[in-house]
Amino acid sequence: MKLRIFLIFLIFNFTTSLFSQETAKPLTDTEIMRNVSIMDIEGVKYEKVKVTLKSISPDYFFSDIYKVKVLIVDMENKEVWKKTLKNVYLYVFSDGQIQVGKPNFNKIHIQKNDSGSFNGKIREKEGVY
Repeated sequence: MKLRIFLIFLIFNFTTSLFSQETAKPLTDTEIMRNVSIMDIEGVKYEKVKVTLKSISPDYFFSDIYKVKVLIVDMENKEVWKKTLKNVYLYVFSDGQIQVGKPNFNKIHIQKNDSGSFNGKIREKEGVY
């Protein structure tokens, strides 16, 4: 009897954890700004920067690929990193996490840390894991 109750509890726990994964659709024609406390860009760390992400949908006249424009400036409004990433999507999740990339390959990842501020990482060639 105890084994049956344990197995039923285990099955319910497994199915709820399986279906509780959050999914998001890519955002199009959206601009998002985040104040990031630590931004790691290809191994170089910057502190207290503002990240602007702008997703651009294809117009199917000149271009047929999705793009995301990324602009990172520091506190003195000095440009740190500026790039247009092609053939990638912008994902925003309900907890504030931002991902830029393809469905299984992220180039930019911004998430909240334990203190409530945002940390980010950019890896254009090898991806963020």
